[in-house]
Amino acid sequence: MNFKQWGSTFWTAAMFSAVLVAVILLSNHYQVASASIPAGQRPPLLLLPKASLKPEMGAWTFAPDVPSPITRKEQRRVIVNWEVRETQAEIAPGVTYDDYWGFEGRVPGPLLRVREGDLVEIHLKNNLQSLRQHNIDFHFVSGPGGGAAALNVAPGETAVLEARAMAPGFYMFHCATPDIPMHIANGMYGFVLVEPAEGLPRVDKEWYVVQSEIYARDGEKGHQTFSMERGDRGDAQYVVFNGAVGSLLGDKAMHASLNQTIRLFVGNAGPNYISSFHVIGEIFDKVYREGDLISPPARGLQTTLIPAGGSAVVEFSARVPGTFLLVDHSIFRLHRGAAGSVVVSGEKMAEIFEPISASAQEMSAEAHLGAPAAPDSTSSGHMYGGIPPASNASNSPAAHSATTAAGSTVASSQLPLNTIQMLPGAGNFDKDPKNDYSPKVLVVKPGTTVTWWNADGAALHDVMAEKGQFRSPLLKPYESWSYTFTKPGTYPITCAPHPWMKGKVVVR
Repeated sequence: MNFKQWGSTFWTAAMFSAVLVAVILLSNHYQVASASIPAGQRPPLLLLPKASLKPEMGAWTFAPDVPSPITRKEQRRVIVNWEVRETQAEIAPGVTYDDYWGFEGRVPGPLLRVREGDLVEIHLKNNLQSLRQHNIDFHFVSGPGGGAAALNVAPGETAVLEARAMAPGFYMFHCATPDIPMHIANGMYGFVLVEPAEGLPRVDKEWYVVQSEIYARDGEKGHQTFSMERGDRGDAQYVVFNGAVGSLLGDKAMHASLNQTIRLFVGNAGPNYISSFHVIGEIFDKVYREGDLISPPARGLQTTLIPAGGSAVVEFSARVPGTFLLVDHSIFRLHRGAAGSVVVSGEKMAEIFEPISASAQEMSAEAHLGAPAAPDSTSSGHMYGGIPPASNASNSPAAHSATTAAGSTVASSQLPLNTIQMLPGAGNFDKDPKNDYSPKVLVVKPGTTVTWWNADGAALHDVMAEKGQFRSPLLKPYESWSYTFTKPGTYPITCAPHPWMKGKVVVR
């Protein structure tokens, strides 16, 4: 080996040794740093320079949907483009709210999902047709006003904000343009989920639920506008989940299977009330209180408090099938619309839960949402108890006793002409879906009065046209309701508490 070769070998070995020493020293440094972190605390967040971050479009959804979990391990520049639109929307049956303002024109606004350490690049546009200035105060943002001043936009303008997601959690955002309470009350809110860098534990179902108050002028049907007087005294005309009465009921209910793990991201947009969030018939396995995804979750809770402008993340697994109601356990708010539902399908679990009484009725939110609205003068709706009155219906004691035995039906000759029976067991999700109406399809002429009779002795039912032409109050067992059809057409019908019930009236 000549001197030149020896020198090259020497320097190669020396460089390798230096790298090895550096690795050992760094390893010892991180071991010491890690050992210095108290138990239960997380290591400090190390931010990559924003100029080095790979850009990607933000993942966001509308309620009750939730964006997919984040699987990447590195920080990104997350780009979001949102537009403010001032619109109208139906907030209760027959009630259109004219001051329905929303991010992307929806109430609640989007749920954005990012990773801890991400740089969020928000582009906010105010629609040219808007009448007001708007902005966003992000609760996840570490900076004055949550970025609101940087995002002030007049109609037709666009503004941009860059902000780091510094701490994991489930955070509200809202418009902070004066008057702030009015803008929030009219729907200008949404949420950002900042996942921990290590991710969240896997679950089977994730949903996004937001409670809020609507301060409409009064309870009359038709067009309603915002009432500052009601807002100032905290007298909400409606308390709702996901922007409207019934948004999570009937055919809009969330569905899961037995023993699936359910995670609800629950926000409370307020602007005034604290929520006592509760799922009737469930105990929360985990509760990340006030949106805290860092601390260990609470376990075995029945009800959790969610402040206005705050949130909670709750998890549970249904061990028995059925309909589980979401409520604010400040329970009179049920009368104002605070109800939703999760429908769980699967085999009955008699070892855990078995109704013994033959008259046990499935709990229905619709039975508690205030007094049912009386049919208007054009609906020709009437409700009766017992056998529906008609000239061809028998009024003998024998005929009446046949209708009041639980689980019985009545021969068509004993009922008025053009009567549809709701059959025994129709309220059970695990029953044959064909066993709901008799007849399933009724063909009549214009001007005909059709009567629905609840022959199901174990459940409350209503009659609802799927296209919204009419809806009955809830019918107790052996009550009936009638409607006169004046216009030709096909009218699909269902039951709001039991959306698997399907029938049809054809008028021609």
